[in-house]
Amino acid sequence: MQVSYLSLRYFMEVAFCLNFSHAAQKLHISQPGLSQQITALEKELGIKLLNRSTRNVTLTAEGDYLHKNLLPSFDNIENTVSQLVEAGTVPQTTIRIATVPSAASNLVPYLIKRLKEEHPLIEFYIKETTSVHAAELVQKSEYDIAFIRTPIDLKQTIQPPLKWIEFSKHPMKVVLSCQHAAAVQDEIDLYELKNETFLHYDPKHSPSLYYLLEHACLSAGFIPKTIGAGPEILTIANLISNGIGITLMPQDMLELLNSYKIKAIALKNLSLFSSISVIWNDVSVPLITKDALSILEHLPHYTTKESMKSKTL
Repeated sequence: MQVSYLSLRYFMEVAFCLNFSHAAQKLHISQPGLSQQITALEKELGIKLLNRSTRNVTLTAEGDYLHKNLLPSFDNIENTVSQLVEAGTVPQTTIRIATVPSAASNLVPYLIKRLKEEHPLIEFYIKETTSVHAAELVQKSEYDIAFIRTPIDLKQTIQPPLKWIEFSKHPMKVVLSCQHAAAVQDEIDLYELKNETFLHYDPKHSPSLYYLLEHACLSAGFIPKTIGAGPEILTIANLISNGIGITLMPQDMLELLNSYKIKAIALKNLSLFSSISVIWNDVSVPLITKDALSILEHLPHYTTKESMKSKTL
């Protein structure tokens, strides 16, 4: 049996219209020609698909079965062809997101939920990593978007064809153990902690947070003594809760650590902020990535690019 796609397509249109004249117009063929095609299909299958009279056309039980079971396949074929033609290339069906842990816990879930509403069949890949590595993955087009800790020199770091959207800034706070003597305070002059040992950030993988801690301590009048550098956020929290050093951390990172026995204290006479930015490669941005960026751009805490003219620490 060799049933052609075209003859099945003709049948599907007649089954939808239940009118040979209307179906022929939509298919751009003559009504007699369409009738001959359906007759040939019924002969090939050995099954009557339509009940025809001078007044109306109805589906037989077999015709109704064939129509209902073929409909999803035909819709998929037409949608696939349409998307391919519109995109001019293979349409995007997945989105790859590289992200720092803080964004992975708040921005990413919101984004995926919204994207699933618009693209129910979307698949996604999420890689938690450092800001530097995430930026490299987008630069190489291995990932579609990346959430990074905003670099201090954003305009110099994120060069075309990369573009960015910056989100709201969060204040930097001192983070120490709940058992620390200073834990009873809600605000502290950083100079009071000049003799403490600090858990530092890796200057290569977390340059923004490294700079912020250095800048804060130098502004307070001392060079920080460090006990270690480079651990992940949860490791930092565990070390601090056990009384092994202190550090500075932005509020959005602190929100991930509610279950740890640590205390966050506001800085007195020193205002430092950190933010998250999403970056992407602006060369041939596929549809789902565009939708993702549109969702992020309309977040309540979205910061316009023009605001980047002010110094971001």
